[in-house]
Amino acid sequence: MMTKTDVLDPVVLSVDENKTKVGDVLQMVSTRMSWPAKQELLRLEGFEEPWETCVLNGKECMEDQTLADCGISKDNCTVTTVRKILVAEGWKIKTGGLDDSDTDEDDF
Repeated sequence: MMTKTDVLDPVVLSVDENKTKVGDVLQMVSTRMSWPAKQELLRLEGFEEPWETCVLNGKECMEDQTLADCGISKDNCTVTTVRKILVAEGWKIKTGGLDDSDTDEDDF
């Protein structure tokens, strides 16, 4: 497996920190970036980590907490969101569809 960084640019959202949950922010970022829903992402057997996380000052914020519960306020409002995408190199990915592919094909 390999990792890659797709976006380092800031995404600015206007939300109410007392009503907005971390999960809502993750969904807003996903929508703004035109990423597929996390339910659509392929999962490998044994991969149990969450697809998305939100971090404030090195501490992970739980999706069911409000932003205020995590310490996010107008004065302390820069968070980092991380989305994990599995990229298989040299392996065949089976989705059950006609678009199954492997590295032997000239797709690249």
